[in-house]
Amino acid sequence: MHFRNFVYADSWLAEFLCQASLMELTPQRAEELREIHRFHHPDECIVHLEAAYLLLIEDDL
Repeated sequence: MHFRNFVYADSWLAEFLCQASLMELTPQRAEELREIHRFHHPDECIVHLEAAYLLLIEDDL
């Protein structure tokens, strides 16, 4: 059975947990979290991946 953890993007948990999905992520917070998790491989860090994805789709809008 696979479980998913959700945390608010503006919480300190988002800065320490890599295997958590983010709620209420803003572009500004995505930049901060990408900087914090910058040395984590995106395939192993959901926070890095979600932050990068949000910034990518923001550029397309």
